[in-house]
Amino acid sequence: MYINIKKNFYNKSDNLTKFLDSEKDGVFYIGHASILVRLSKKKYLFDVIEQGNFYNNSWKFFPSQVMDKRFFEVDGVFVSHVHQDHYDPIFLKKLQKRKIPIYILNGRPNFNKLLKKEKINVKSIPCKKKFYINKDIWVYGCLHEYNDIDSSMIISNENLSVYHGNDNFITEKSLKPFKKKVGKVDIGCIPFAYINYYPYLLNGISKKEKLLEGKRLENLFMDYGIRQAKILKPKIIIPFGSNLFQADNPNSLMNKGVATPVDFVEYAKKKHKKFSNNYKTILSDSFCLKENNQIKMFYENIKANKFNLELKKFINYDRKSKNRNNGKDKYLNINEKHLNFIRKKISRNRNKLDHKIIISSNKYKDKKILINLLNDKVSIYEKKEIPSQSHYFTVEIDEFNDWLKGTITFEEVLGTRRFKYFRKPNIYRVEINQIYTNYL
Repeated sequence: MYINIKKNFYNKSDNLTKFLDSEKDGVFYIGHASILVRLSKKKYLFDVIEQGNFYNNSWKFFPSQVMDKRFFEVDGVFVSHVHQDHYDPIFLKKLQKRKIPIYILNGRPNFNKLLKKEKINVKSIPCKKKFYINKDIWVYGCLHEYNDIDSSMIISNENLSVYHGNDNFITEKSLKPFKKKVGKVDIGCIPFAYINYYPYLLNGISKKEKLLEGKRLENLFMDYGIRQAKILKPKIIIPFGSNLFQADNPNSLMNKGVATPVDFVEYAKKKHKKFSNNYKTILSDSFCLKENNQIKMFYENIKANKFNLELKKFINYDRKSKNRNNGKDKYLNINEKHLNFIRKKISRNRNKLDHKIIISSNKYKDKKILINLLNDKVSIYEKKEIPSQSHYFTVEIDEFNDWLKGTITFEEVLGTRRFKYFRKPNIYRVEINQIYTNYL
């Protein structure tokens, strides 16, 4: 039974007790993209999230993450990137008060700037270099090839090597030299899930088209996961970073379209037969220990039907127990100050394209904000007809107001998945996505 409806956020885990009672090298799976790694009797956390409210309560972890006060008794913490299901500044500040070192991979000035703003002190690790965090334990990390957000890392003491892939889909270009440098990988936490708003939130195409396109992309990303596993060759492959589901509607196209860890294992057993026994449906509150050069597993091998049934119960319970609407729901008058604020942000983008981004609230579509990427002009647009060469987003009013006031970024708005958008023409252009993700 994986449903966790206890009110006390810190729920003591018997499996964590068993893991901590041992001194053997191993990995405890906290959930989603969070792990506790023990090497040479030292303990390290990766991407732990204490908060349950991220992206404005739009997502939920399933199975629920383990959270235990003993996580404050570790020797170091790693944060892969800034997304809210991986980065929790409140939790990091609690760790910082206890003098626990916080590590990030270097090379991302925007991440460093945010950490400085939050007054979180970190130890930077150089990219693509074996770096010893103490005399027995080293790490090696690399960044994503084209975005300035994601990173991956391996941690090892030569006896046990653990790859933390979070949701970083790096390709052979980075992964092959990575493997050459790090050598063996015992446990690989491998990303596989396509959790994107395309095609599920796209207006202008039929439900049938959305389902077909969603299936194509999900298979494509599971193939990416298999490709990573083929290069890294881990002895144990943990399906990683896909214990996240939309809280509003358990039957949404996105929830139905996103592959679960169980789906990935079943898919990989057909597509990667040579390594089929390496893929395990390890979920939160499970763990592995290395003993006599063998990795022992402590987990329940759950089947797809049971997983999907428990997921539906979990989301239905959570949806009934919480009311997300804070009663704000008010129109925020767009003024020149708001436009100047957006203008300043978009002017940092050096890729000047003949394209427009248009944004409005879902309740007041007559007052849209038009951002011209060619000349950085920002203005109010009141016409119903959407101009060509544009992406038009209709955003829930609470998030729209928060974005205008600068309390959240547009990337955080996108993270809620509570919006619809329209492309004219309906063509995927990664360079446009990068602009509104990185600069607004």
